[in-house]
Amino acid sequence: MTHWYAIYVNVKHEKKVVNKLLEKGIIAYAPVTRKLRQWSDRKKWVEFPMLSGYVFVNIEEIDKGTILNCPGVFSFIKFNGVEAKIKDAEIAILKSIEESGYDVTQELGELKLLDEVEITQGQLKGLKGMVVLIQNTNYVQIQLTSLKQNIKVKLPIHILKTVSLQ
Repeated sequence: MTHWYAIYVNVKHEKKVVNKLLEKGIIAYAPVTRKLRQWSDRKKWVEFPMLSGYVFVNIEEIDKGTILNCPGVFSFIKFNGVEAKIKDAEIAILKSIEESGYDVTQELGELKLLDEVEITQGQLKGLKGMVVLIQNTNYVQIQLTSLKQNIKVKLPIHILKTVSLQ
């Protein structure tokens, strides 16, 4: 039976590692976000890793050696000495965030730090998270529990409602 695992890779080599693993027949995924970059003569959309240094692989236990022998791969991500298994639902969340393209900056109004919120519209509808950081560019960070990482998602305020996480 296959499971999703997270691996550490060389920073800025996520795409190369994914391509190498795909060549070997291994399902690999590195979520990206697109940002508009300005040069002196033009603007261009550029893809950046959503989680710098992370690649996700869907493998069986027996394939772990193949992963570690791939150029650019350091190790499996472990918590308390155990390789972190990533839930299918969390991979689906990453893919939804990637596909949605949300990047809207608005004030959070009545929302404050540690408020529990639910997304009410769009591809991320029903997803719950907690406001863990408010800066000049206001956004909600959604924490993926098995990774113990925060994913920053910029969302328009009108699609958030305060809820109780249970």
